[in-house]
Amino acid sequence: MKKIFILLISFLMFSCTNSTKIVFLGDSITELGVNDTNVGIPSNGELVYPQYTGFITLLSKSVGENTELVGKGIGGDKVSDLLTRYKDDVIKLNPDIVFIYIGINDVWHKYDYGTGTDIDLYENGLRQIISDIKDNGIEVILCTPTVIGENKGEFTLVNQFKDIETMEIMNDDLDDYSDVIRKLSIEFNTELIDLRKIFMNYISENNPTNSPSGITTYDGVHLNDLGNKLIADEMIKFIDK
Repeated sequence: MKKIFILLISFLMFSCTNSTKIVFLGDSITELGVNDTNVGIPSNGELVYPQYTGFITLLSKSVGENTELVGKGIGGDKVSDLLTRYKDDVIKLNPDIVFIYIGINDVWHKYDYGTGTDIDLYENGLRQIISDIKDNGIEVILCTPTVIGENKGEFTLVNQFKDIETMEIMNDDLDDYSDVIRKLSIEFNTELIDLRKIFMNYISENNPTNSPSGITTYDGVHLNDLGNKLIADEMIKFIDK
């Protein structure tokens, strides 16, 4: 009886301390993922309340209390930026899982600022990041980039980012960069969340006016409530599995 009691206590102690840590590595979309419409952000001596609740905050309301979610998104980041910080922001934190969601700026910044990422550098940079993280025993879940503009493949309206022709080129690039993510997922045997496919399918069915924004984003890139929910609904499947 005494032995059974000791085993029970040991089991309960293990259950209470068996926590899970999950890191989200990415750009401004991930950075905004921690937004909460009920939590003010200090700005010029005042509290500013976000307009949309981010996908990481949505996930935090669905996971158990022993699951820690850590947002590591920085606005404007590309793969080259992740290469400078993934060891500090992922490996040193020793999470169980990391979601990597990067690629929008690698494409977009090529055309707006001339500072994007050529596709071979994008692939090789991600390959280094994924390999190193996996070598440290951390599960990697890859996400394809979503959208730059929400038109249904026919850019009949001028998007706020660029002219119609450039928008078509950027979205062709996003398809190619998404293929890189799919390829790396197979190469490294990781889970894949094909956000590009999910978002484009949703937009094709729910954008009757062919609007460049306002369906899953508020500006053609950054997520509104629906966009955040679409991502959270996909990610929770890999957290609760």
